[in-house]
Amino acid sequence: MTIKHFRMRRLITTMAVVVTTLAAACGGSTPQAVEISVNVAGETMNPETIRVKQGDRVTLKIQAEEAGEYHLHGYDIEQDIEEDEVANFYFVADATGRFRITFHHSEENHGEKEEKEGGQGHDGAEEGEEIDIGFLEVGPR
Repeated sequence: MTIKHFRMRRLITTMAVVVTTLAAACGGSTPQAVEISVNVAGETMNPETIRVKQGDRVTLKIQAEEAGEYHLHGYDIEQDIEEDEVANFYFVADATGRFRITFHHSEENHGEKEEKEGGQGHDGAEEGEEIDIGFLEVGPR
């Protein structure tokens, strides 16, 4: 093998490695199983915005300080969660975008708050009012 052939072979091999690396970096990654712990205290969710990728299998482990109905819009997932309970929201993040996560006071809990606070419910919320507590952002893969 001549030096010229050796250099040509080396150049082709190097270019193949570069092209393969770039293709892998630009290509979509595989969906992941994602578990995220979420704490809700009052009308504040932590983290405030949850970010996942399209296709991920998501479990939100929601610990609620206050009883009520928690709702993930866009995925139409609703669940009543008791005070200081941890509930799981399972879903595949198939729709991309930014989706509201809301809270509705439970009638029982709302009434107790209303009595303690002299008429209005928690933070001035009316019974049945939908309160934005955070967001789910699903990005493209």
